[in-house]
This record gives sequence, structure tokens and C-alpha cells, in this order.
Amino acid sequence: MKIVERIVLVLVFFTFVGGAAWLYFAVQIKHDAVVDAVARGEYEIREEPITETDPNDQSEWRRYYPETVPVLIGSTTVLASVADSLPERIAGLSNTPYLPENVVKLFAFASLGSHSIWMKDMKYALDIIWVAEDGSIVHIEEDVKPETYPESFSSPTPAWYVVEANSGFVDKHGIKLGDELVVTQ
Repeated sequence: MKIVERIVLVLVFFTFVGGAAWLYFAVQIKHDAVVDAVARGEYEIREEPITETDPNDQSEWRRYYPETVPVLIGSTTVLASVADSLPERIAGLSNTPYLPENVVKLFAFASLGSHSIWMKDMKYALDIIWVAEDGSIVHIEEDVKPETYPESFSSPTPAWYVVEANSGFVDKHGIKLGDELVVTQ
């Protein structure tokens, strides 16, 4: 072997050893920080295990929708749980046990598009409303059931936002094409 090849092999070896040592110490420091935080009492230790929520008992709805903002849809004011990041939009309402009567999910895409919605991992039916950048409702799909998965639903008119509400919301509140969505806060 030539001297240059040996030098390269030694450098590669030390690079791997150095990387492994760095990784070990980085994990160890993080571990020590967590142990110290637990010792200071910064983590909650539950006395009882988390249990499944009864879908008929909606008293703990903030557990699933902690941050909401008031919005006006047509003439109806509701609270909107806003999904404005990609992970939040992907998760949507999937795996939530219920959606309270006065809460909707507002997907803010920040770009025009047909914005397809599917019912993956859903437990209840929805009304889906597509809204243009100016706030006007451009498309509505009513009573979309979980059984429709893997079918997806989209607006033929480009939309900026999508609102998911409980099935029957559109009919109950007289929501129609052309009505407006206004964030009131």
C-alpha cells in the first residue's frame, strides 16, 4: 500500500471513531439533561394511566383541540383548530374520537389548489368546505363518511383553505357557495 492510501485509511478510521464518540457524548448529555429535569420535577408523573375517551363525553375536547381561534362561516361563529404546517395538515382530524359541535378544523394551505382530502383513520363523518383566498366558499362536500377511504375529495375551483366540520354542519347552519369565512381574531 502506498503511504497516501494508508494516510487516507487512518483519516477515515479516525473520522468514524470521532463521529461515534461525538454521538455517544451527545446522547449522554441529552440523557443527563432529562434525568436532571425529572429530578427537578419538570415532568408530570401520572398516578393513573391515560384511558380511552368516551366519544359521547366531550367535556375534555381541549385535549384534542388545545388552540383554537374564532371564525365566522356564513353567519355562524365557531372555534377553529388551525392546521397551518405540513405535519398538522397531514394528520388533520385522523384518530380523533370526536369533533365538538362548536369546533371545526381549518386547513391553511397558503397556496391555491384543489387540496384533496381523504378520510384516512377517521371515526366520524364530515362536511368539507373549500374556501378561496378572498374567503368565499367555492365548493362543499356534505356527509363524507370514513368508509369512503381511500377515495379523496377535492374542489374543482382552486381554494386557499379547507374547513372540516361535523356532518350536518352545512345543512344546520345554511352554509352555501359564496358565503364567507372570516377569522374574527
